[in-house]
Amino acid sequence: MSVMPGFRLTVLSAACLLLLAGQALAASPLLEIKDLKQLVAAGSSLTYADLLKLVFPEPAPGEEKAPAGPLVRQLDDYYEPQPLKAELSDMSVEALPLRAQGRQLLLLEFWAHGEEENGSYHLLGLFQTTPAPKLLDLLDLAHSLFQFNGIWGKNPVLKLTPGTEACMIEKEHLVASLSQMHFQLLWVRNDRLEELLGVFAHSANGLTETFTTRPVFRTEPDKGREFPKVVAQLTLRVKPAPWRDKDSQQPVRNFTRSYRGVWRWNPAKQKYSQVSGNLDALYKFYER
Repeated sequence: MSVMPGFRLTVLSAACLLLLAGQALAASPLLEIKDLKQLVAAGSSLTYADLLKLVFPEPAPGEEKAPAGPLVRQLDDYYEPQPLKAELSDMSVEALPLRAQGRQLLLLEFWAHGEEENGSYHLLGLFQTTPAPKLLDLLDLAHSLFQFNGIWGKNPVLKLTPGTEACMIEKEHLVASLSQMHFQLLWVRNDRLEELLGVFAHSANGLTETFTTRPVFRTEPDKGREFPKVVAQLTLRVKPAPWRDKDSQQPVRNFTRSYRGVWRWNPAKQKYSQVSGNLDALYKFYER
């Protein structure tokens, strides 16, 4: 799905909101790790620093040079995976437990300083912590078309089945008046992070009108299928701008409209595919 072109509004952008529905989590499972020596789990000897050594390997005893880093790829696989040539940035790490087909895995989000020609990395690592620590997948998020405003939402996990969850990442790109928000649900397939679905939910403050888009994700039962349907409902609210010239001849309607897309698990293709919805009508509104 490509970025919607042709926007024309011209003032400061407004952020949109995200809610994940269809679950009953009392609090966000997201953890901010300020001390990398912190244990990954009670009763374990494994620390977050131990996991990050799998990404930034140290020289072997008697060796001056560290071995090559793991391959880092982009989510859309547009570019071939490249060896990581970087060192961990001096900042906190965020951790998110995620279940995948009955396995308890761990996502770590962090930044790294690359060698001069490589710039910097914004990384998302997928780790196995038991029975032995292992780096399963490593994504470079910084070089996507959108820039990240906040990778995690307030509660970024959507439960698909008792043993499988999806997580949300959000990306923001500012174009003049417009906040172009791209929300993706990721899940784990064959030890890789894959996109389950992606939607655009843009907002703007214009000279004559303002609009916001509020997305909500939820699941619906799908009898006979391994995984449920996933529904993205986007609510568009349009109203006249508070600073609009009262003598303006351009009419502005105040309205709220709901759009939705439905994704269904396709056993033959082993992936989710969109099967219905009217999101294209929303995207045409963004193009005006």
